[in-house]
Amino acid sequence: GGDVAPLGRDGVTEIHKLFDWSQTSRKGLLLFIDEADAFLRKRTNETLSEDLRNSLNAFLYRTGTESKQCMIVYATNQPDQLDW
Repeated sequence: GGDVAPLGRDGVTEIHKLFDWSQTSRKGLLLFIDEADAFLRKRTNETLSEDLRNSLNAFLYRTGTESKQCMIVYATNQPDQLDW
């Protein structure tokens, strides 16, 4: 487990490593994101750091298509804050 924000510039690399690993795993990947609103919140008025924005873009890139190797579960207490 861990937080993306403290990874800074390494966040993008770590996200890609996680999804690359899921492609080689026989069991795939179940990714649980707690407090998803902190990472996947609406971007209309938010000022994200460049590192967090790059990590978010990498995450969206890797989750943009259906996969049998990866399942993502989101949890939040503020669903209205998510960027649908």
